[in-house]
This record gives sequence, C-alpha cells and structure tokens, in this order.
Amino acid sequence: MLIEFECSGGYGGLRLSYRGDTNGLAPEEAKKLLDLIEASNAFDLSPKQISQKSRPIPDDFSCRLTLSRAEKKKTLSFNELGAPENLRRLSVHLRKLAMKKQRG
Repeated sequence: MLIEFECSGGYGGLRLSYRGDTNGLAPEEAKKLLDLIEASNAFDLSPKQISQKSRPIPDDFSCRLTLSRAEKKKTLSFNELGAPENLRRLSVHLRKLAMKKQRG
C-alpha cells in the first residue's frame, strides 16, 4: 500500500511528511502500519466522520493522508484532535515515521 502523509502544526509549527510503500518496509513495521490503517477504517470514513471541530484548537495538527492500494485510493484531510481515535493513532504513528525519516 502506498502512503502519503503530510502534517503541520503542533507546539513548534512542525511541517512533516512521510511517503512510503508498505512493500518496502521491514515486515514487522509493514504489519503494524497495515494494522493501524485497517483499525482506522480510513477507506470507509466519510468527511462528516472526520469533520473539523467548530472551534480551532491551538497547537493541533492539520493532516492530509492519501492511501492507495490496487484500484482503491482515499484522501482524508483532518485535524488530529477532531479525528476518530483510531485515525488519530494512525496519524501519530505516521508522524513518528516522518520524524524518523527526517533525522535520517
């Protein structure tokens, strides 16, 4: 599965991105990521289910996630704190991967 993730915000105004394919990851990392994606129900979420909160939350992360597999593609834009819990877990994990990638 191809994953494209962009995130900005937080206390320091971070700008992070992660781009990867689960086929290119170590098997245990790929499994963890695929499990998080499955638990998030990302392919089945509607914009209403991840709608932004009516009031902006200081230091929240604004995220854009695109998942592609076979002939399915889904793009979600969301504020992390307003997202469903399982999508939030996926976002946190992807932020960690992006930071790890940035550090080299």
